[in-house]
Amino acid sequence: MKKAVLSKKYYIVLAAAVFLLLCLAGCGSGQVRYQITVTGTAGESGVISYLGYEMNVYEDEASNPCGDCAYQPVSFYVGADGTEVAEKLSEAITRADDVWEVVSCEDGVLTVQEKEPGTVSEIPALESVAGLEMEGKVLQGSVTVQSAQTGGADQSSDAGAGNSPEMEDPQRIAAVYGPSYEMLVVLGVEDRIVVRADVQTDDFPWAEEVFKRISDVPLLDNVHTSVNFEELMTYDPDMVYSFPRPNEEKQLEEAGVSYLPGESAETLEDTPHQLMTYAQTINEDAVERAREYGQYYSDRLEMIRSVTDQIDESEKPKVYYAGMDILTTYGAYSDLPEVIEAAGGICVSADLEAGSRTQIDYEQLMTWNPDYVFIDHGGINDGESAEEVRDEMLSSDQYQELSAVKNHAVYAVPSGVFYWDMGLQKILLVMHMAKLLHPEEFADLDMVQEVQYFYETFYDYPLSAEQAQQILNREGP
Repeated sequence: MKKAVLSKKYYIVLAAAVFLLLCLAGCGSGQVRYQITVTGTAGESGVISYLGYEMNVYEDEASNPCGDCAYQPVSFYVGADGTEVAEKLSEAITRADDVWEVVSCEDGVLTVQEKEPGTVSEIPALESVAGLEMEGKVLQGSVTVQSAQTGGADQSSDAGAGNSPEMEDPQRIAAVYGPSYEMLVVLGVEDRIVVRADVQTDDFPWAEEVFKRISDVPLLDNVHTSVNFEELMTYDPDMVYSFPRPNEEKQLEEAGVSYLPGESAETLEDTPHQLMTYAQTINEDAVERAREYGQYYSDRLEMIRSVTDQIDESEKPKVYYAGMDILTTYGAYSDLPEVIEAAGGICVSADLEAGSRTQIDYEQLMTWNPDYVFIDHGGINDGESAEEVRDEMLSSDQYQELSAVKNHAVYAVPSGVFYWDMGLQKILLVMHMAKLLHPEEFADLDMVQEVQYFYETFYDYPLSAEQAQQILNREGP
Protein backbone atom coordinates (compact mmCIF):
# COMPACT_ATOMS: atom_id res chain seq x y z
CA MET A 1 0.00 0.00 0.00
CA LYS A 2 2.79 2.41 0.80
CA LYS A 3 4.37 1.88 -2.63
CA ALA A 4 1.06 2.61 -4.34
CA VAL A 5 0.60 5.86 -2.40
CA LEU A 6 4.11 7.08 -3.29
CA SER A 7 3.48 6.33 -6.98
CA LYS A 8 0.28 8.36 -6.98
CA LYS A 9 2.02 11.34 -5.37
CA TYR A 10 4.79 11.11 -7.92
CA TYR A 11 2.36 11.36 -10.84
CA ILE A 12 0.55 14.28 -9.25
CA VAL A 13 3.81 16.22 -8.87
CA LEU A 14 4.85 15.32 -12.41
CA ALA A 15 1.54 16.53 -13.84
CA ALA A 16 1.83 19.81 -11.95
CA ALA A 17 5.34 20.32 -13.28
CA VAL A 18 4.26 19.70 -16.86
CA PHE A 19 1.36 22.15 -16.48
CA LEU A 20 3.74 24.80 -15.09
CA LEU A 21 6.15 24.34 -17.99
CA LEU A 22 3.35 24.67 -20.52
CA CYS A 23 2.20 27.91 -18.93
CA LEU A 24 5.72 29.31 -18.88
CA ALA A 25 6.24 28.36 -22.53
CA GLY A 26 2.91 29.59 -23.86
CA CYS A 27 -0.12 30.87 -22.02
CA GLY A 28 1.80 32.93 -19.52
CA SER A 29 4.16 34.59 -21.97
CA GLY A 30 1.59 36.89 -23.59
CA GLN A 31 3.52 36.91 -26.86
CA VAL A 32 1.57 36.68 -30.10
CA ARG A 33 2.55 33.61 -32.10
CA TYR A 34 1.40 33.31 -35.72
CA GLN A 35 1.69 30.55 -38.28
CA ILE A 36 1.70 30.91 -42.06
CA THR A 37 1.15 27.80 -44.17
CA VAL A 38 2.18 28.17 -47.81
CA THR A 39 0.94 25.69 -50.41
CA GLY A 40 0.81 25.46 -54.19
CA THR A 41 3.17 26.97 -56.74
CA ALA A 42 3.59 30.62 -57.79
CA GLY A 43 1.94 30.85 -61.18
CA GLU A 44 2.46 34.52 -62.01
CA SER A 45 4.66 37.49 -61.19
CA GLY A 46 3.46 40.19 -58.82
CA VAL A 47 3.70 41.07 -55.14
CA ILE A 48 2.74 39.11 -52.02
CA SER A 49 1.88 40.75 -48.70
CA TYR A 50 2.49 39.26 -45.25
CA LEU A 51 2.80 40.64 -41.71
CA GLY A 52 2.98 44.21 -43.00
CA TYR A 53 5.75 43.41 -45.49
CA GLU A 54 5.75 42.96 -49.25
CA MET A 55 7.86 40.70 -51.46
CA ASN A 56 8.29 40.73 -55.23
CA VAL A 57 7.57 37.67 -57.37
CA TYR A 58 9.51 37.83 -60.64
CA GLU A 59 8.85 35.95 -63.86
CA ASP A 60 12.48 34.78 -64.03
CA GLU A 61 16.00 35.91 -63.18
CA ALA A 62 16.18 38.05 -66.31
CA SER A 63 13.20 40.10 -65.13
CA ASN A 64 14.70 40.80 -61.70
CA PRO A 65 16.01 44.40 -62.00
CA CYS A 66 18.38 43.98 -59.07
CA GLY A 67 20.14 40.93 -60.53
CA ASP A 68 22.97 40.00 -58.17
CA CYS A 69 23.33 43.41 -56.50
CA ALA A 70 24.70 43.36 -52.97
CA TYR A 71 21.60 44.67 -51.21
CA GLN A 72 18.96 42.78 -53.17
CA PRO A 73 15.66 42.50 -51.28
CA VAL A 74 14.43 38.96 -50.68
CA SER A 75 12.28 37.78 -53.61
CA PHE A 76 11.39 34.62 -55.52
CA TYR A 77 10.39 33.50 -58.99
CA VAL A 78 7.40 32.03 -60.75
CA GLY A 79 7.46 28.28 -60.16
CA ALA A 80 8.53 28.49 -56.50
CA ASP A 81 6.64 26.03 -54.28
CA GLY A 82 5.26 26.50 -50.79
CA THR A 83 8.40 25.25 -49.04
CA GLU A 84 10.67 27.64 -50.93
CA VAL A 85 8.36 30.60 -50.43
CA ALA A 86 8.07 29.95 -46.67
CA GLU A 87 11.85 29.91 -46.47
CA LYS A 88 11.99 33.23 -48.32
CA LEU A 89 9.49 34.74 -45.88
CA SER A 90 11.62 33.46 -43.01
CA GLU A 91 14.74 35.01 -44.52
CA ALA A 92 13.05 38.38 -45.03
CA ILE A 93 11.66 38.50 -41.48
CA THR A 94 15.04 37.60 -40.03
CA ARG A 95 16.75 40.24 -42.17
CA ALA A 96 14.21 42.93 -41.18
CA ASP A 97 14.97 42.24 -37.49
CA ASP A 98 12.19 44.39 -36.10
CA VAL A 99 8.88 43.24 -34.57
CA TRP A 100 8.79 39.55 -35.44
CA GLU A 101 11.22 36.68 -34.89
CA VAL A 102 11.17 33.27 -36.57
CA VAL A 103 10.36 30.30 -34.34
CA SER A 104 10.49 27.59 -37.01
CA CYS A 105 10.18 27.03 -40.75
CA GLU A 106 9.67 23.56 -42.16
CA ASP A 107 7.81 22.01 -45.10
CA GLY A 108 6.05 25.23 -46.05
CA VAL A 109 4.94 26.09 -42.52
CA LEU A 110 6.44 29.24 -41.00
CA THR A 111 5.90 30.09 -37.34
CA VAL A 112 6.79 33.52 -35.97
CA GLN A 113 6.23 35.37 -32.71
CA GLU A 114 6.52 38.98 -31.64
CA LYS A 115 9.79 39.81 -29.95
CA GLU A 116 8.23 41.87 -27.18
CA PRO A 117 4.78 41.11 -25.71
CA GLY A 118 2.19 43.73 -26.65
CA THR A 119 4.01 44.99 -29.76
CA VAL A 120 1.59 43.48 -32.26
CA SER A 121 -2.11 44.38 -31.94
CA GLU A 122 -3.15 43.75 -35.55
CA ILE A 123 -1.97 41.42 -38.31
CA PRO A 124 -2.59 42.56 -41.91
CA ALA A 125 -4.28 40.20 -44.35
CA LEU A 126 -2.13 37.76 -46.31
CA GLU A 127 -2.23 38.39 -50.05
CA SER A 128 -0.63 36.15 -52.64
CA VAL A 129 -0.32 35.58 -56.39
CA ALA A 130 -2.18 33.06 -58.54
CA GLY A 131 -1.32 29.44 -57.82
CA LEU A 132 0.12 30.15 -54.38
CA GLU A 133 -1.98 30.01 -51.23
CA MET A 134 -1.03 31.45 -47.85
CA GLU A 135 -3.14 30.65 -44.81
CA GLY A 136 -2.56 32.34 -41.47
CA LYS A 137 -3.44 31.13 -38.00
CA VAL A 138 -2.99 32.71 -34.57
CA LEU A 139 -1.42 30.10 -32.32
CA GLN A 140 -1.11 32.22 -29.23
CA GLY A 141 -2.03 35.65 -27.89
CA SER A 142 -4.83 38.13 -28.47
CA VAL A 143 -4.58 39.99 -31.79
CA THR A 144 -6.86 41.30 -34.55
CA VAL A 145 -6.37 39.70 -37.96
CA GLN A 146 -7.48 41.70 -40.98
CA SER A 147 -9.49 39.99 -43.69
CA ALA A 148 -8.22 40.00 -47.27
CA GLN A 149 -9.24 42.92 -49.48
CA THR A 150 -10.07 42.63 -53.14
CA GLY A 151 -9.73 44.82 -56.18
CA GLY A 152 -6.29 46.10 -55.19
CA ALA A 153 -7.65 48.31 -52.41
CA ASP A 154 -4.55 47.64 -50.36
CA GLN A 155 -2.27 49.41 -52.81
CA SER A 156 -2.42 52.66 -50.85
CA SER A 157 -2.98 53.62 -47.24
CA ASP A 158 -5.36 56.28 -45.99
CA ALA A 159 -3.49 59.58 -45.92
CA GLY A 160 -5.46 60.51 -42.79
CA ALA A 161 -4.15 57.48 -40.93
CA GLY A 162 -1.59 57.72 -38.16
CA ASN A 163 -1.64 59.23 -34.70
CA SER A 164 -0.75 62.75 -35.77
CA PRO A 165 -3.01 65.54 -34.47
CA GLU A 166 -3.60 68.40 -36.87
CA MET A 167 -1.44 71.52 -36.60
CA GLU A 168 1.07 69.99 -34.24
CA ASP A 169 3.79 72.30 -35.57
CA PRO A 170 6.57 69.71 -35.17
CA GLN A 171 10.11 70.96 -34.62
CA ARG A 172 12.13 67.73 -35.07
CA ILE A 173 11.00 65.95 -38.22
CA ALA A 174 12.07 62.56 -39.59
CA ALA A 175 11.63 62.47 -43.39
CA VAL A 176 11.65 58.69 -43.84
CA TYR A 177 9.16 58.15 -46.67
CA GLY A 178 10.81 58.61 -50.08
CA PRO A 179 8.90 61.70 -51.36
CA SER A 180 8.64 63.31 -47.92
CA TYR A 181 11.82 65.41 -48.06
CA GLU A 182 10.70 67.14 -51.25
CA MET A 183 7.26 67.82 -49.77
CA LEU A 184 8.70 69.27 -46.58
CA VAL A 185 10.91 71.61 -48.62
CA VAL A 186 7.85 72.85 -50.52
CA LEU A 187 6.03 73.33 -47.21
CA GLY A 188 8.86 75.52 -45.89
CA VAL A 189 10.16 73.34 -43.06
CA GLU A 190 13.38 71.84 -44.42
CA ASP A 191 15.24 73.42 -41.49
CA ARG A 192 13.29 71.18 -39.08
CA ILE A 193 14.37 67.86 -40.63
CA VAL A 194 16.72 66.00 -38.26
CA VAL A 195 17.05 62.71 -40.20
CA ARG A 196 16.13 61.51 -43.69
CA ALA A 197 16.20 58.46 -45.98
CA ASP A 198 19.12 57.26 -48.08
CA VAL A 199 16.90 57.03 -51.20
CA GLN A 200 16.42 60.80 -51.26
CA THR A 201 19.91 61.41 -52.67
CA ASP A 202 21.11 58.01 -53.94
CA ASP A 203 20.22 58.78 -57.56
CA PHE A 204 19.41 62.49 -57.36
CA PRO A 205 22.42 64.82 -57.58
CA TRP A 206 20.03 67.70 -58.25
CA ALA A 207 18.54 67.20 -54.76
CA GLU A 208 21.94 67.99 -53.25
CA GLU A 209 22.25 71.02 -55.54
CA VAL A 210 18.76 72.44 -54.98
CA PHE A 211 17.81 71.53 -51.39
CA LYS A 212 19.77 73.66 -48.95
CA ARG A 213 20.41 71.18 -46.12
CA ILE A 214 19.94 67.69 -47.54
CA SER A 215 23.68 66.96 -47.81
CA ASP A 216 24.15 67.74 -44.12
CA VAL A 217 21.12 65.92 -42.71
CA PRO A 218 21.92 62.43 -41.26
CA LEU A 219 20.36 59.55 -43.18
CA LEU A 220 18.90 56.12 -42.46
CA ASP A 221 20.12 53.30 -44.70
CA ASN A 222 18.06 50.71 -46.57
CA VAL A 223 14.66 52.26 -45.75
CA HIS A 224 12.99 50.49 -48.70
CA THR A 225 13.38 47.22 -46.76
CA SER A 226 12.76 48.40 -43.21
CA VAL A 227 13.57 51.28 -40.88
CA ASN A 228 15.94 50.71 -37.96
CA PHE A 229 13.67 51.91 -35.16
CA GLU A 230 16.38 52.20 -32.52
CA GLU A 231 18.54 54.33 -34.80
CA LEU A 232 15.56 56.48 -35.76
CA MET A 233 14.81 57.20 -32.11
CA THR A 234 18.36 58.47 -31.46
CA TYR A 235 17.36 61.60 -33.41
CA ASP A 236 14.47 62.29 -30.99
CA PRO A 237 11.85 63.11 -33.65
CA ASP A 238 8.49 64.56 -32.68
CA MET A 239 7.01 63.75 -36.11
CA VAL A 240 7.85 60.93 -38.49
CA TYR A 241 6.66 60.92 -42.11
CA SER A 242 6.82 57.18 -42.56
CA PHE A 243 6.24 54.34 -44.99
CA PRO A 244 2.79 52.67 -44.63
CA ARG A 245 4.06 49.68 -42.64
CA PRO A 246 1.87 48.54 -39.73
CA ASN A 247 4.73 47.12 -37.68
CA GLU A 248 6.75 50.32 -37.85
CA GLU A 249 3.64 52.38 -37.11
CA LYS A 250 3.02 50.25 -34.03
CA GLN A 251 6.53 50.95 -32.79
CA LEU A 252 6.00 54.69 -33.17
CA GLU A 253 2.68 54.48 -31.34
CA GLU A 254 4.28 52.59 -28.46
CA ALA A 255 7.00 55.28 -28.28
CA GLY A 256 4.39 58.05 -28.29
CA VAL A 257 5.78 59.64 -31.45
CA SER A 258 3.42 61.25 -33.97
CA TYR A 259 3.60 59.88 -37.50
CA LEU A 260 1.91 60.09 -40.87
CA PRO A 261 2.28 57.20 -43.36
CA GLY A 262 2.79 57.95 -47.05
CA GLU A 263 0.40 56.79 -49.70
CA SER A 264 0.77 55.40 -53.21
CA ALA A 265 -1.14 57.62 -55.61
CA GLU A 266 -4.06 56.00 -57.43
CA THR A 267 -5.36 59.18 -59.09
CA LEU A 268 -3.78 62.43 -60.22
CA GLU A 269 -5.62 64.26 -57.43
CA ASP A 270 -3.75 62.21 -54.81
CA THR A 271 -0.54 64.21 -55.33
CA PRO A 272 -1.79 67.64 -54.17
CA HIS A 273 -4.01 65.89 -51.61
CA GLN A 274 -1.05 64.21 -49.94
CA LEU A 275 0.86 67.49 -49.78
CA MET A 276 -2.12 69.13 -48.08
CA THR A 277 -2.36 66.23 -45.64
CA TYR A 278 1.28 66.80 -44.67
CA ALA A 279 0.67 70.54 -44.36
CA GLN A 280 -2.25 70.01 -41.99
CA THR A 281 0.11 68.36 -39.50
CA ILE A 282 2.48 71.35 -39.53
CA ASN A 283 1.10 74.91 -39.46
CA GLU A 284 -1.01 77.48 -41.32
CA ASP A 285 1.92 78.69 -43.40
CA ALA A 286 2.44 75.13 -44.68
CA VAL A 287 -1.28 74.88 -45.49
CA GLU A 288 -1.10 78.09 -47.54
CA ARG A 289 1.93 76.76 -49.43
CA ALA A 290 0.05 73.54 -50.16
CA ARG A 291 -2.90 75.58 -51.47
CA GLU A 292 -0.60 77.50 -53.82
CA TYR A 293 0.87 74.25 -55.14
CA GLY A 294 -2.60 72.74 -55.53
CA GLN A 295 -3.80 75.75 -57.54
CA TYR A 296 -0.76 75.59 -59.83
CA TYR A 297 -1.21 71.83 -60.26
CA SER A 298 -4.90 72.23 -61.11
CA ASP A 299 -4.27 75.09 -63.56
CA ARG A 300 -1.55 73.23 -65.45
CA LEU A 301 -3.56 70.02 -65.57
CA GLU A 302 -6.60 71.86 -66.90
CA MET A 303 -4.42 73.57 -69.53
CA ILE A 304 -3.12 70.22 -70.80
CA ARG A 305 -6.51 68.51 -70.72
CA SER A 306 -8.21 71.37 -72.56
CA VAL A 307 -6.08 70.31 -75.52
CA THR A 308 -5.87 66.54 -75.17
CA ASP A 309 -9.60 66.14 -74.51
CA GLN A 310 -10.21 67.50 -78.01
CA ILE A 311 -7.94 64.94 -79.70
CA ASP A 312 -9.78 62.07 -81.37
CA GLU A 313 -9.15 58.67 -79.81
CA SER A 314 -7.86 57.37 -83.13
CA GLU A 315 -5.12 60.02 -83.00
CA LYS A 316 -3.91 59.09 -79.51
CA PRO A 317 -0.81 56.85 -79.43
CA LYS A 318 -0.45 53.72 -77.32
CA VAL A 319 1.91 54.31 -74.40
CA TYR A 320 3.81 51.90 -72.16
CA TYR A 321 5.37 53.16 -68.92
CA ALA A 322 8.24 51.07 -67.55
CA GLY A 323 9.64 51.29 -64.06
CA MET A 324 13.00 49.81 -62.99
CA ASP A 325 13.28 47.55 -66.05
CA ILE A 326 11.62 46.88 -69.39
CA LEU A 327 9.08 44.35 -68.12
CA THR A 328 7.98 46.23 -64.98
CA THR A 329 4.97 48.50 -65.36
CA TYR A 330 1.98 50.15 -63.66
CA GLY A 331 -1.64 48.98 -63.53
CA ALA A 332 -5.10 50.23 -62.67
CA TYR A 333 -4.30 50.92 -59.00
CA SER A 334 -1.61 53.43 -59.94
CA ASP A 335 -2.14 56.96 -61.23
CA LEU A 336 0.16 56.38 -64.23
CA PRO A 337 -2.73 55.35 -66.54
CA GLU A 338 -4.38 58.69 -65.71
CA VAL A 339 -1.10 60.56 -66.28
CA ILE A 340 -0.89 59.03 -69.75
CA GLU A 341 -4.56 59.70 -70.49
CA ALA A 342 -4.25 63.35 -69.41
CA ALA A 343 -1.21 63.73 -71.69
CA GLY A 344 -3.21 62.48 -74.65
CA GLY A 345 -2.12 58.85 -74.78
CA ILE A 346 -3.70 55.43 -74.35
CA CYS A 347 -2.14 53.48 -71.50
CA VAL A 348 -1.69 49.88 -72.66
CA SER A 349 -1.50 48.56 -69.07
CA ALA A 350 -4.57 50.41 -67.78
CA ASP A 351 -6.60 47.22 -67.35
CA LEU A 352 -4.01 45.35 -65.30
CA GLU A 353 -5.35 44.50 -61.84
CA ALA A 354 -2.21 45.84 -60.21
CA GLY A 355 -0.57 48.92 -58.78
CA SER A 356 3.01 50.10 -59.07
CA ARG A 357 5.98 48.20 -60.49
CA THR A 358 4.16 45.06 -61.62
CA GLN A 359 5.92 42.38 -63.65
CA ILE A 360 4.64 41.40 -67.11
CA ASP A 361 6.09 38.99 -69.64
CA TYR A 362 7.73 39.63 -73.00
CA GLU A 363 4.76 38.28 -74.95
CA GLN A 364 2.39 40.73 -73.27
CA LEU A 365 4.55 43.72 -74.18
CA MET A 366 4.84 42.58 -77.78
CA THR A 367 1.07 42.08 -77.96
CA TRP A 368 0.47 45.61 -76.70
CA ASN A 369 3.00 46.94 -79.24
CA PRO A 370 3.14 50.50 -77.82
CA ASP A 371 3.94 53.51 -79.97
CA TYR A 372 5.82 55.20 -77.12
CA VAL A 373 7.76 53.87 -74.14
CA PHE A 374 8.70 55.91 -71.07
CA ILE A 375 11.17 54.58 -68.50
CA ASP A 376 11.54 55.74 -64.89
CA HIS A 377 12.97 54.48 -61.60
CA GLY A 378 16.17 53.26 -63.23
CA GLY A 379 19.01 52.68 -60.77
CA ILE A 380 16.77 51.77 -57.85
CA ASN A 381 18.17 48.93 -55.70
CA ASP A 382 21.45 49.16 -57.66
CA GLY A 383 19.68 48.10 -60.85
CA GLU A 384 20.28 49.45 -64.34
CA SER A 385 19.86 53.16 -64.92
CA ALA A 386 16.95 54.41 -67.03
CA GLU A 387 19.46 55.19 -69.79
CA GLU A 388 20.80 51.63 -69.67
CA VAL A 389 17.27 50.20 -69.82
CA ARG A 390 16.45 52.46 -72.75
CA ASP A 391 19.63 51.60 -74.64
CA GLU A 392 19.09 47.89 -74.03
CA MET A 393 15.59 48.12 -75.46
CA LEU A 394 16.72 50.03 -78.54
CA SER A 395 19.64 47.70 -79.26
CA SER A 396 18.16 44.31 -78.37
CA ASP A 397 17.05 42.17 -81.30
CA GLN A 398 13.98 40.92 -79.43
CA TYR A 399 12.37 44.37 -79.27
CA GLN A 400 13.04 45.56 -82.82
CA GLU A 401 9.46 44.83 -83.94
CA LEU A 402 7.92 47.19 -81.37
CA SER A 403 6.56 50.37 -82.93
CA ALA A 404 8.24 52.48 -80.23
CA VAL A 405 11.62 50.95 -80.99
CA LYS A 406 11.21 51.23 -84.76
CA ASN A 407 10.44 54.94 -84.39
CA HIS A 408 13.04 55.55 -81.65
CA ALA A 409 10.21 56.71 -79.38
CA VAL A 410 11.73 55.30 -76.16
CA TYR A 411 12.36 57.96 -73.51
CA ALA A 412 14.03 58.06 -70.12
CA VAL A 413 11.86 60.27 -67.88
CA PRO A 414 13.61 63.28 -66.27
CA SER A 415 13.98 63.28 -62.51
CA GLY A 416 15.68 66.37 -61.11
CA VAL A 417 15.36 66.34 -57.31
CA PHE A 418 13.22 63.18 -57.23
CA TYR A 419 11.28 60.78 -59.45
CA TRP A 420 8.82 62.66 -61.63
CA ASP A 421 6.27 59.84 -61.38
CA MET A 422 6.24 59.79 -57.55
CA GLY A 423 6.78 63.26 -56.15
CA LEU A 424 5.45 66.75 -56.67
CA GLN A 425 7.04 67.10 -60.13
CA LYS A 426 4.35 64.76 -61.47
CA ILE A 427 2.61 67.68 -63.17
CA LEU A 428 5.85 68.33 -65.06
CA LEU A 429 5.67 64.72 -66.22
CA VAL A 430 2.16 65.27 -67.60
CA MET A 431 3.30 68.35 -69.52
CA HIS A 432 6.55 66.74 -70.74
CA MET A 433 4.72 63.65 -71.94
CA ALA A 434 1.99 65.70 -73.67
CA LYS A 435 4.59 67.66 -75.62
CA LEU A 436 6.32 64.46 -76.77
CA LEU A 437 3.08 62.71 -77.73
CA HIS A 438 1.55 65.73 -79.49
CA PRO A 439 4.33 68.13 -80.50
CA GLU A 440 2.17 70.16 -82.88
CA GLU A 441 -0.65 70.72 -80.41
CA PHE A 442 1.87 71.77 -77.73
CA ALA A 443 4.31 73.67 -79.90
CA ASP A 444 3.98 76.71 -77.61
CA LEU A 445 4.61 74.76 -74.41
CA ASP A 446 8.16 75.63 -73.31
CA MET A 447 9.31 72.92 -70.90
CA VAL A 448 12.52 74.77 -70.02
CA GLN A 449 10.45 77.69 -68.76
CA GLU A 450 8.04 75.37 -66.96
CA VAL A 451 10.89 73.63 -65.11
CA GLN A 452 12.43 77.00 -64.23
CA TYR A 453 9.13 78.31 -62.88
CA PHE A 454 8.50 75.16 -60.83
CA TYR A 455 11.93 75.12 -59.19
CA GLU A 456 11.94 78.80 -58.29
CA THR A 457 8.33 78.85 -57.10
CA PHE A 458 8.27 75.68 -55.02
CA TYR A 459 11.91 74.92 -54.17
CA ASP A 460 13.08 78.55 -53.96
CA TYR A 461 15.88 77.73 -56.39
CA PRO A 462 16.24 79.84 -59.55
CA LEU A 463 17.49 77.59 -62.35
CA SER A 464 19.22 78.96 -65.41
CA ALA A 465 17.82 77.88 -68.78
CA GLU A 466 20.88 75.67 -69.18
CA GLN A 467 20.25 73.95 -65.85
CA ALA A 468 16.59 73.38 -66.69
CA GLN A 469 17.61 71.78 -69.97
CA GLN A 470 20.10 69.57 -68.13
CA ILE A 471 17.27 68.29 -65.92
CA LEU A 472 15.12 67.57 -68.97
CA ASN A 473 18.07 65.71 -70.51
CA ARG A 474 18.65 63.70 -67.31
CA GLU A 475 22.05 65.28 -66.90
CA GLY A 476 23.59 66.07 -63.53
CA PRO A 477 24.37 69.59 -62.27
